[in-house]
Amino acid sequence: MIEIAKAPIDADLLGFSRWLSSQGVPHRVVEEQSEQVLLMPESEVNEKVRQALVAYLDDTDIRAAIDEQSYERVAPTRHIMTEYPRAKPLQAPIVFVLMLTSIVVAWLTNFGQGGALLRALLIVNPLALEVNLNTLDGRIDGLWMMLGTGEYWRLITPDILHFSLLHICFNLVMLWVLGGQAEMKQGTLSFMLLVVVVSVCSNVAQFLDSGYFFGGLSGVVYGLFGYCWVWKRFVVGVYMPDALFRFSLIWLMVGYTPLTEWLGLGRMANSAHLYGLLSGLIWAWIVFSISSKAKKSPAETES
Repeated sequence: MIEIAKAPIDADLLGFSRWLSSQGVPHRVVEEQSEQVLLMPESEVNEKVRQALVAYLDDTDIRAAIDEQSYERVAPTRHIMTEYPRAKPLQAPIVFVLMLTSIVVAWLTNFGQGGALLRALLIVNPLALEVNLNTLDGRIDGLWMMLGTGEYWRLITPDILHFSLLHICFNLVMLWVLGGQAEMKQGTLSFMLLVVVVSVCSNVAQFLDSGYFFGGLSGVVYGLFGYCWVWKRFVVGVYMPDALFRFSLIWLMVGYTPLTEWLGLGRMANSAHLYGLLSGLIWAWIVFSISSKAKKSPAETES
């Protein structure tokens, strides 16, 4: 952590510290040489936090507002809260390509009703395989046969298949919000690698569990839920409300009940959701653990 600001030893920073914690801002307040020192990881909000602390110490009204958790009254600190990401096409080209392609494919296949295009995008073409895809052994054989023909794109193309308007709308909104954030802040190549890893894991898991007829960006979206949830633990300013992550877990559990079929939403691709979430969590932990160690190593070498 680095030093952000100092405050007199007799200043009461408890309310300010609680407010930072409520915003998901990691920090520590320590005593050094008869002063209080605010420490934080290096991030894009460091200067905003410093300005907020100055305002908190100088303005009684702002201090009272923060202590009462009345965020709307704290004008100098209002923007410390993580802002809702609004990616534009040039900032997140892969996200927008996936969105546009999904819309076009939904229209051309009439939301997965059939046709040559649908068969070309499924994880395997059932008409081209002489195996029993109703059994696990048959699906494993079918997967190896598909890979043997070099049709590797099928591990990813089920992502752009959708079977209802609600299905595609939810997936595209979440892809835009969370995926757009990831591509904007971490770059297109990093985002592409994330999508490939999560897609392969979630699509293969769903195929082995239930068969070839499934699709949607739900596995990627669940991967983004997990990825952003871990990312938020390492980097300040990542948009991933805990309420949204809890919702994803609740919806995952609901998918294992008959409720979605009773509501007319059809059966959920539960394995794609589950393994998408797990792969996103694991991939994020690997990426950010390595990144965190890489940032620490120069300082450790100097010491």
